[in-house]
Amino acid sequence: QIFRLEKIFSHSKIFEKNLFFEKKTSLIEKLKEFFEVENLSRIEAFDISNIQGKFAVGALVGFLGENFKERFFRKFKIKFEKRVNDLSMTEEILRRRFLHSEWGIPDLILLDGGKAHLNLGKKLKKELKDFEKTKICALAKKGEKIFIEGKEKPISLKNLDKEISSFILNLNKKVHQFAISYHRKLREKSLLE
Repeated sequence: QIFRLEKIFSHSKIFEKNLFFEKKTSLIEKLKEFFEVENLSRIEAFDISNIQGKFAVGALVGFLGENFKERFFRKFKIKFEKRVNDLSMTEEILRRRFLHSEWGIPDLILLDGGKAHLNLGKKLKKELKDFEKTKICALAKKGEKIFIEGKEKPISLKNLDKEISSFILNLNKKVHQFAISYHRKLREKSLLE
């Protein structure tokens, strides 16, 4: 009887794993349909963190297949923009990212910002042919709506499938936390010097 129970439990674990995989796969399929992309194996999210332009940093978080992949996370010290200008700082980190096609080409880029950030991303990807198939989107402040390349108007996250809106917000939260932690690290380091 113990053997039978062990066998039942082993099958239930396989079943749970398959359900988890199917749920993830169906989310990817929903995201592909929502963003109108054929492939969605790599997503990159970008954010900026600074206090009055000081210790300004940018961050990139990579989501590959079904999970965040820390080996594809990147930190950027803002080198050129010293004023408080989120758009210019975003331009700097995107340009620097786009110089590295060897890191892989994302199918989708999520920027923290609104229409201006979307337009910036579209402009920059046209300059670099490797990224021409990458879809750009920008999450407006407070995460209420998303601007998507190819769509006239922003879409309210409240009107989306719960799985899709949760994924977008979690992706944005992850890159935001990563940017803030790098910003704090630089700030603390400067206090010790």
